Amino acid sequence: MYLITGASRGIGYECALALLEQTDVPVMITGRSQAGLEHARASVAAQQRDRLLLHRCDQAQRDDVESLTALLSDPATRLDGAILGVGVNPMYSVGPQRLHAVSVAIVEATICTNCTHAVLLSAAILARFRRQRGGALVWIGSQAYKAGLPGGALYGATKAFLSGLAVAAQHEYGRTNVRVHLLNPGLVRTQRTERVIDGFAERHGIAVQTAPWVAKQIVTMLLSGPADRVEVDL
Repeated sequence: MYLITGASRGIGYECALALLEQTDVPVMITGRSQAGLEHARASVAAQQRDRLLLHRCDQAQRDDVESLTALLSDPATRLDGAILGVGVNPMYSVGPQRLHAVSVAIVEATICTNCTHAVLLSAAILARFRRQRGGALVWIGSQAYKAGLPGGALYGATKAFLSGLAVAAQHEYGRTNVRVHLLNPGLVRTQRTERVIDGFAERHGIAVQTAPWVAKQIVTMLLSGPADRVEVDL
């Protein structure tokens, strides 16, 4: 089984489609809404629906995250690889905010989802791969942390966190036939970014990537990426 978090739509959903096409094993996707997950499964080809497994998990909620880590730790659950793609960006909920204007509540919620809970899931997956002496874990990052976008410092900082996590994980688990990769897309057109992406790209002179293209790069790295390519900008 392959796991993809935050995959009821967007890049994660496109990764699920690619894995269903390129492999013959089940693909489990997670999302906050059961209805959203059901819609995602209804949208795939009929002959592939039985292989698309659904698990409702709101990564902002500790109970949901712990339920998922328990499932992943169960020896009865097959796990060949995982793509961790959940990450909240306050710019989409409250708009761009300079650091002095960001509330404590938003700081804590963003770090909890993007960092704390990402570590809990990563640790459970890597422990599993270490025991079975094999597996591949891909985090979906962002080039935002290198650009240092005004109004998006908090989100960028949580993506920089993944860079340190990935490099250390490669040193800790690489000798046990475990691959880890951090892929950093640029600006990606999705349902969430559709309203603002063209104006932003024009103002900053940045090319816009498509979700299917980004997903293809992620899935290729998951299935056959070289072990020494830990962090890659797309």
